[in-house]
Amino acid sequence: MEEKMSEDFSKFTLGLSKLRRRRWSLLAVILVYVPLIWLAPRLTSSGYQTTIGFIVWFLLVIATSILVATGKCPRCGNLFHIKGLAPLFLRSRCLHCGLNITADKK
Repeated sequence: MEEKMSEDFSKFTLGLSKLRRRRWSLLAVILVYVPLIWLAPRLTSSGYQTTIGFIVWFLLVIATSILVATGKCPRCGNLFHIKGLAPLFLRSRCLHCGLNITADKK
């Protein structure tokens, strides 16, 4: 019988931590939406300024989602969250090689 070699995931620590930071930043930007939309009209009393706040938030969501989507897997070098046309941000494994986002922590 052939014995499976255990892979050293510690060499992927830098790449995986970068992917995790990008994912957390996207989550943070998304979670800012509710307080922003709740507070903006109360603080500014202007629909124009609220609209500007929403546009800035929306541009941040687009920028951070592009950052997350273009993150490369440290093992295979392919895009971690994209295979085909649609990005799958909630997947915790590389869509190409199956590397878990927390493989270096185990």
